[in-house]
Amino acid sequence: MNSSVPFLLSVALIGNLCFSVFMTGIILFVQFVQYPLLNHISSFDFSCYYKKYIYRISWIIYPVMIFEICFASWLSFIPIQPKLQIPLLVTYILLALASLNTFLIQTPLNQKLQVAFDKNVLSKILFYNWIRFFSCAMRTIILCWIILFL
Repeated sequence: MNSSVPFLLSVALIGNLCFSVFMTGIILFVQFVQYPLLNHISSFDFSCYYKKYIYRISWIIYPVMIFEICFASWLSFIPIQPKLQIPLLVTYILLALASLNTFLIQTPLNQKLQVAFDKNVLSKILFYNWIRFFSCAMRTIILCWIILFL
């Protein structure tokens, strides 16, 4: 095995972990702070506020997601020990679940809220955001486990 592989593997794992931790934190913050506050915005101001919120949060969420996907892709090209294959596969599945949730479910729901406040749509966003949070949190835990114990 090439002597640079352990270093590359370490960098790829640490990069994955850093972006996973960051994304988990953002999602948790949004779930407990941002979304509950939406119930307190007047219907007159809601659409304008929410459009600005989505525009600003997108500048944080989407680059982090792209970096997460890039680091995960990079990791998939590095030769790894057989004992890492299953845990890493699980992290890829969790990343895919979180990403697909964001792009296929959350984004269309957020577009509906940009038009007007709808408590049912907000409830759906909160529910699907929990799925995204647990996917990211589990991915973070597995990456920590891989780095610390394998």
